[in-house]
Amino acid sequence: MTYTVKEIYYTLQGEGAQTGRPAVFLRFAGCNLWTGREEDRARAVCRFCDTDFVGTDGPGGGKYRSPAELARAVADRWPGPRDGRDRPYVVCTGGEPLLQLDVPLIEALHAEGFEVAVETNGTRPAPPGLDW
Repeated sequence: MTYTVKEIYYTLQGEGAQTGRPAVFLRFAGCNLWTGREEDRARAVCRFCDTDFVGTDGPGGGKYRSPAELARAVADRWPGPRDGRDRPYVVCTGGEPLLQLDVPLIEALHAEGFEVAVETNGTRPAPPGLDW
């Protein structure tokens, strides 16, 4: 599978129970509820989205041809060691990440030492292996 990624960046989680936790955000391109183009917003199922998930032009964005290649790109954004008590954390988001996130990628992220979370619109079943 080729993964289409808008951007990959390091930040602090800003929502939910993990608020304030260092994280790498892996933003997938594409969504099943809206095209991401303003001219289509009135017809979108999800009219309140505030996220730019169109294209691959963000930092770290692009087409990744394998789970290992994408997991390595995520790991490269983590600024510190990936061992010890502060386990690295990746948040898979979008668009709709569950259009692309699959078991091989989750396994590759785990192999890089990451705890894997997802932010989803809830319209697709989540693959097994997610941590959050």
